[in-house]
Amino acid sequence: MNNEIYELLYHYNEEGHEGYDLNEVQLLEMKDFDRIEKLKLLLHNDNQYIAYQAMIILLAWAIPEGFQQLDKFISEKWDEKENFEPHRIHSEDNVYDVISNALYISTLNGKSIEELYTYIKHFLSIYGDKFFESNLREFLLKKNCRPLLKEIEQAVQDALQNRRYYQASQLFPVIVHYDKNSFDKYRDVFMM
Repeated sequence: MNNEIYELLYHYNEEGHEGYDLNEVQLLEMKDFDRIEKLKLLLHNDNQYIAYQAMIILLAWAIPEGFQQLDKFISEKWDEKENFEPHRIHSEDNVYDVISNALYISTLNGKSIEELYTYIKHFLSIYGDKFFESNLREFLLKKNCRPLLKEIEQAVQDALQNRRYYQASQLFPVIVHYDKNSFDKYRDVFMM
């Protein structure tokens, strides 16, 4: 990775803080127009990992091209060709959980939750097969995802069926958050 790309993806300098961190770049309040345009160009980089990281930033900043790239990422199943976010303990790719965090940040930059429901539904549909740490759960708890309760419950069932018990339990507080009466329904499943 050349220095210009490295600076573009990782450098931040805001409110007296400066450093190199992709997460901090996603949270920048001041978005430079030139930087946005260069990040859009990186979406077409031959290195899919670089294109993915540019996508993460553009998603967080609620830039339309980031969402177009996410559509491509999902439809072309990039996650099946490369490991983008290897989990530090488990050997599984945590890419969709990291994307969930970028989508959450996009709501802080003006993206409506309703515009994101399609992506969240997709993530819930693959929840039983893919690894998710905690960002999707946080998204579901912090944003109004009550209309997705049926999909959340199905994600729990899928995770249980695939013996992803801890992952299934991550969504228990989400279900109870949206439907207090469901506590008794799921209590025995998760408190064995």
